[in-house]
Amino acid sequence: MTDSIERLSFELTASALLEQERALTRLRSGAGAVLGAASIAGSLWGTRAAGHSLDAWALLATLAFALCSASAIWALLPRDLTLWFNGDALLAAGDVRGLHDVADGYRTACDWIEPYIEVNRRTLDRLASWLTVACILLAAEVVLQTISIVK
Repeated sequence: MTDSIERLSFELTASALLEQERALTRLRSGAGAVLGAASIAGSLWGTRAAGHSLDAWALLATLAFALCSASAIWALLPRDLTLWFNGDALLAAGDVRGLHDVADGYRTACDWIEPYIEVNRRTLDRLASWLTVACILLAAEVVLQTISIVK
């Protein structure tokens, strides 16, 4: 149970960082799944297309596969996100700012964390956009492969 507004504010701010870490894990998991699905779809199509000439649909499917893979890999690349803080920095700030009570410490910690939450949010939004593009391209790859095979 919280005993002050400052502590409640800190707990809410800290939980936002934890949720961002979970969101990053989900995004990377989704990007890995899309990359795997695109590879499986491409290999199944490649097996069927072996020995046949490539038509425009097949070339478009190959392009969709390449772009889907690139988008998913882009979402998987490491990013500069701040998802945790070290307590030593708070102690140092306490010495510099003259913090003497816990409420001031909670306020200072919240002041530090808030800007990182916004920067992280923008980065996670961009990663989600890349994952969305990868999903759309995966769907396009499958549709184009199907058209190529049926035609």
